[in-house]
Amino acid sequence: MEFAIVPGGPDDGPRAARLHAESWRTAYRGIVSDAYLDGECAADRATTWAKRMAEWNPARAALLFARAADGTDLGFACALLDAEPEFGVLLDNLHVRPALKRGGVGRALIAATGRWVAATAPGTPMHLTVYRDNSIAVSFYRRMGGIENDAGMHPFKDGTSAPILRFVWREPALIAG
Repeated sequence: MEFAIVPGGPDDGPRAARLHAESWRTAYRGIVSDAYLDGECAADRATTWAKRMAEWNPARAALLFARAADGTDLGFACALLDAEPEFGVLLDNLHVRPALKRGGVGRALIAATGRWVAATAPGTPMHLTVYRDNSIAVSFYRRMGGIENDAGMHPFKDGTSAPILRFVWREPALIAG
């Protein structure tokens, strides 16, 4: 499938929210409660993205979409320079439409994000956290060369929690796309 990586902006919050919720409903099934995924997930992601985009600063954050020629969003990535500076730039989101996984979309998005980090904050590592039980994502980040560490537990709104891992790329520009 042919696609391009294109920058997003303040008006693209709803696009990101829809992809975000769609991805969570499959990737987090069995990790996050079904009640949340089938219920408030979409509204929660819409609220999160509306808030994020209201405060959007393109000098401090990147929103990249993988977009097909017909305008269909295939996936997106979001990186935040200032969210967790003790670890480097936070790759806060990397989501691909579930049916398109293993088709190169995620690889292209993480590589493009790594190049953005290297250009925007030279010498700064990039990192993310992922649920340990999200085996597809964990395998992907390992293949992409991330250095993995235990990062503790992540709490959910319902009072439960799940173990997370942190992946770090010391030289994000070298992530192969």
